[in-house]
Amino acid sequence: MARLGQNMQEHSRLGVCVAVALALAACGASPAGSGDSDVLYFQPLDVSTDSATDKPDVLPDVAVKDVPSDIPDILPDIASDVSETLDTAPDVPDVPDIQEIYVPECVTDTTCADKDVCTVDICADNKCLHTPLPGCCHDPVDCAPPGTCKASTCVNNQCGSAPVDNCCASGVCCDATKQTAKIPQAPCTDAPIAFEFDCQGVDIWGRRALPGCDGKQASACSGSNANYDWTNWLPVGSCPNGSLCQKKPDKGQFPSCSGTPAPTPACVSDIGCYDGDPCTTDTCAAGTCTHGLADSATLCGTTAVFTEYGCLNAPGGSEAGGSMMTRVQYASCGTQGLCDGKPVWTPWTIIQDCLTTEKCDVPISTELGQCSLIPVCKPGAQCCGPDGQWAPTGTACGTATVATEYQCETTTKGSKYSKHDGVAGCSGTSAVCSANTPSWGVWTAAGTCAYNQLCTVPVAEAAPVCSDVCAAGSTCCTVAGDWADQGTKCADALLKSVSKCTAANGIETVLSSQLFPGCDGLDATCSTDPANLNQSAYSIVKTCQSYEKCVQTGDSADCVLNAPCQPGTQCCTANGQFAPLGSECATANKTQYSCSNNLPGGAVLTRQVSYGCSGTSVQCDYDPANYFYSPWVDVTDCQSNEVCTSPDLTAADCTTLQQCQPGSICCTGGGTFMAAGTKCGNQGVLKTLYKCDSASLGGSILKQEYYASCVGTAANCSNQDADLVWDPPIWLNKQACGPMNYCHVSGPTDPGVCNSTPP
Repeated sequence: MARLGQNMQEHSRLGVCVAVALALAACGASPAGSGDSDVLYFQPLDVSTDSATDKPDVLPDVAVKDVPSDIPDILPDIASDVSETLDTAPDVPDVPDIQEIYVPECVTDTTCADKDVCTVDICADNKCLHTPLPGCCHDPVDCAPPGTCKASTCVNNQCGSAPVDNCCASGVCCDATKQTAKIPQAPCTDAPIAFEFDCQGVDIWGRRALPGCDGKQASACSGSNANYDWTNWLPVGSCPNGSLCQKKPDKGQFPSCSGTPAPTPACVSDIGCYDGDPCTTDTCAAGTCTHGLADSATLCGTTAVFTEYGCLNAPGGSEAGGSMMTRVQYASCGTQGLCDGKPVWTPWTIIQDCLTTEKCDVPISTELGQCSLIPVCKPGAQCCGPDGQWAPTGTACGTATVATEYQCETTTKGSKYSKHDGVAGCSGTSAVCSANTPSWGVWTAAGTCAYNQLCTVPVAEAAPVCSDVCAAGSTCCTVAGDWADQGTKCADALLKSVSKCTAANGIETVLSSQLFPGCDGLDATCSTDPANLNQSAYSIVKTCQSYEKCVQTGDSADCVLNAPCQPGTQCCTANGQFAPLGSECATANKTQYSCSNNLPGGAVLTRQVSYGCSGTSVQCDYDPANYFYSPWVDVTDCQSNEVCTSPDLTAADCTTLQQCQPGSICCTGGGTFMAAGTKCGNQGVLKTLYKCDSASLGGSILKQEYYASCVGTAANCSNQDADLVWDPPIWLNKQACGPMNYCHVSGPTDPGVCNSTPP
């Protein structure tokens, strides 16, 4: 370390010279470490390293106080343009360009340790190199795929493989694309193993079953009928001459047909011709069954007679990386149509490929073998296990301590710290026993930090550092220099407000609180994580009325209506109940008029008419029967020579007595105008309208007659079209067209005709 410090000082001086004088040769700094006798050397792995010109740019800080403030004029002969620049420049205030200082990344291999058992860590040319170890792993996914029906394993950081359960590459019940046994009831062969029949009137129905798989074994069919693969029911025959189908007690027997003698049913499919013999081909042609001999190589059994296993060496005859094979033997039908033929072998199929580090091993041909590791070393030798394989990386092979690591046991204050020592260990791929792959011992106690200090380990090989928690008064740090408690407010930025419900003495209220960023209790972090927020005390922001209740929704609360309606709103009482039917609902929509009496000196009265409430909601009821009427109010008093007249509720007025001469046209005997629409005068019919009472034969022409009438405001008689009165107010029969004619009226003023032409 003394030599390394000296080298850093020399590099520092070198950097100052470059920054100020721009001439490296004038500094006189000699190469660091040249001729040193205490330099350590390591045998590097066969990997390339960078040259010294590629050293890292990020270097440790150099204090300003270590740099001379007055730089002597060490270059009097420099070119004029450079000297002028230096003469006119002020005193050099900048820190020397410390990025020119080179500090080596490492000095020893231990400095480069990355705690990864799958790398060899060395320091070469002052740079750390981490070379992966072949076949080393942390997880099975780190290993190369091992081959068919094998799964990668990672044991003691060493790649391996293990057989996969229920894996297959061939067989009558093997799904080769998925390398797994077929699902239960998947068809195993094309040879039917069972039939069932049923009757539907004169029709015979049937279905057949193929041998099925059991979902477990891949090399043979299941022997259980629970795994049969049945077809759908189909018509297979029909009884002739209208005779009925009669099924047998055994579903597997073909039904018969009723009648004397029993007629032979005609077939309609091959299923109807099944004779139960696996060595015949049963076909239906033109309603007749034929039974031919099956091919001599046709399988007549579903159970394997014999299963054999063997090995296939890799190309060149090498055992390494071979494959395991299997074949199955079944019985055949022979040449006479009997199940006595020569057993038939299936072709050899590969069921498992061995790794290049394994060989196929089948000691007994009738039993499934395995892929066994090929020995790579002599058991008992250094770093060689009893199975002839290299001992896992980090297996102890030395006794002297070659490395030490430290760790803090917790991240809290006052933590204990511990250490463990490592001895030389195996590389995992050879007999090399190296300090680069140490075998670590157990962790043992090494010390404890003070109650208010934190433990840190900057470098695993260096002893832990106990330091104060934080600077008093800084963010999330108390005046005592300790981390503020979790949830301590550390910023004034309001994040959000939350509210909740509370109740006391039957009164419900809404409480509100505010959330601000808070400390996490572990460091200087001012956090917006929900777990660390600072929350103010709750205070009352609203008191619910008697007709309200407080309702919480998420982190928000509010007073909501707890009665049928909101007091003060339309058709709602003061206690939140629906107003009774007929209560005033909306602003007056019209005014009505009337008279207090019909005597001289009477009065004109008015009242307001409003829509009424429904009694079951806040909606208005628009039925006139439920209107709301205000009391009658006297608005005008008539004079003694006046009488109040009101033709209807839409108007009323005080009028002088005897508006007209009694006995004159449109004048009553009391001297008042006759009501509008009163028939008057002797002009006869002024207007007639016509229509048909039917569009069918035998209809009639109807007429409607209008006369002059009084207008209600004068004593004369009006013959204006708008004032005419219909009298009598019914349609009169003008002409009956008779049973053989139709009524024809082209328009309201057309008198119409009767004829035999349909309208």
